[in-house]
Amino acid sequence: MTFNQAQKDLVFGTLLGDGSLQTLTAGKTWRYRAIHKKEHAEYLTHKYTILQGYCTTGPIEGEVFDERTGKTYFRSYFNTNVHQDFRLFGNMFYGYNSQIGKMVKHVPTNQLLNKYLTPAALAYLYMDDGALKWKDNSNAMRICTESFNTEDVKRISKVLTEKYNLKTRVNKDNRLFIPEDQSSTFRELIKPHLVDCMKYKVSDGQKGHL
Repeated sequence: MTFNQAQKDLVFGTLLGDGSLQTLTAGKTWRYRAIHKKEHAEYLTHKYTILQGYCTTGPIEGEVFDERTGKTYFRSYFNTNVHQDFRLFGNMFYGYNSQIGKMVKHVPTNQLLNKYLTPAALAYLYMDDGALKWKDNSNAMRICTESFNTEDVKRISKVLTEKYNLKTRVNKDNRLFIPEDQSSTFRELIKPHLVDCMKYKVSDGQKGHL
């Protein structure tokens, strides 16, 4: 069993976003995990449908109590089975950090970004971590990439310029900013690949959202 293009786009794009791989064997074998809030159940189901061949059970609903807010949140998630196919992306995205004693996610090299960051993969990254910058006031958008270091995010920005002539910038908080004059280019790249329930994140060109 090997990944088809839709599976590659999903895994690569979401690993740049909220997706994660888990290993219990120091990187020798991996499984994929997706988790979303109740309102994004359609998006989770979409991910599950693409990766269903790697799964034994479907999405599971659960409750998570957040001690910081004192609130209970409803989440849905699924895990794939451990499979050797995920090793390709595990090697791309994860490295062992001896200071904290665990695997840490990072952005792959420029060469790999050029190869795997397709418009569909970019759409998954945005659906996972994107947002309107100033709703009703601007068409600008942003991607919450602050979990990566500055050099990681700069690599994404550079590849977007070189591959798609999409000019973004990295803000001080390590978020990837898509200026208003680039919003149309970005929207047309990802629009064919958006899941309906996530379209509200994308500018419509009229300072609203799709």
